[in-house]
Amino acid sequence: MTRRRWHGLLAAALLVAGCSEGYRAERMFWRAQHDHAAVLKDPTKATPQQVAAAVHSFEEISHKTPGTPWAARSQMMIGTLYLGQKDYDKARESFGLVLQNYNRYQDLALRARVAIAKSFEVQGKWEDAVRVYKDVSEYHPWSRLGLEAPLYIGAMYEQRKEKTHAMDAYERAVHIYTRMVPDSPTPEMAMQVRGYLTLAYQRLGEWDKAIALLEELAKAETGGVNRPLVLLTLGSIYDSKLSNKDKAAEVYGRLIHDFPENPLGKVAREQRKKLGFPDDPSEAGKPALPQATPSSTGAR
Repeated sequence: MTRRRWHGLLAAALLVAGCSEGYRAERMFWRAQHDHAAVLKDPTKATPQQVAAAVHSFEEISHKTPGTPWAARSQMMIGTLYLGQKDYDKARESFGLVLQNYNRYQDLALRARVAIAKSFEVQGKWEDAVRVYKDVSEYHPWSRLGLEAPLYIGAMYEQRKEKTHAMDAYERAVHIYTRMVPDSPTPEMAMQVRGYLTLAYQRLGEWDKAIALLEELAKAETGGVNRPLVLLTLGSIYDSKLSNKDKAAEVYGRLIHDFPENPLGKVAREQRKKLGFPDDPSEAGKPALPQATPSSTGAR
């Protein structure tokens, strides 16, 4: 037998073994799910004995079929069960094993990091939660949760009335998003990152920078941008933050004109009316109807 043929047979044997191992792991996983369905549905109502039995079943999968995605999912299940019992230390230990042994499964790694952060947050260990949310942003930058994490940190500081820390977090968010824009894998993703950057500027009260970016997004022709929402936000900033009623009405008019069938067009029409402008931009050349007053209605 030639060396090449031997290597081919060996590779085929390993492939068959791998498939067999994966099939076995999958069957074990679904059986564990079936056997402990009631516990998994609501771990908070399960007894410690029921949780222990479920944990044992999923641990068996991790031990007997290591390296498979089903072993990784089993480790996530174990962490979730411990979370339901408010055993946060054991939950974090389990989620940590996902990161340690299965970080190639990025979706599971993301879920594990978020679960760890949430567990710290529930316990009021905010600095530990912030550290993990920063990891979410660093290791999963192009995921929705990774993009939201910098702003979420600032919002939580605001909720805790820690204004200085909140502003520092938003400044850090600006730095992160600014750095990400040129590195974005697609034009659509670059636009999404710019959207998050406008939110950071708004949190900081840097309205001119927010407006400049929103105007850019409002003209975008690539996907990934909710242009009606961008225009509505832009009009709101001109109105409520800069008291520029004319500019706000003009932006609302653009929304109505460019997206006549969009539900946000109705909101824009109402906002124009509140500002004293015709709700239909095509009527802009006509004088607005005078507001009713006590004397004009005959009231004394």
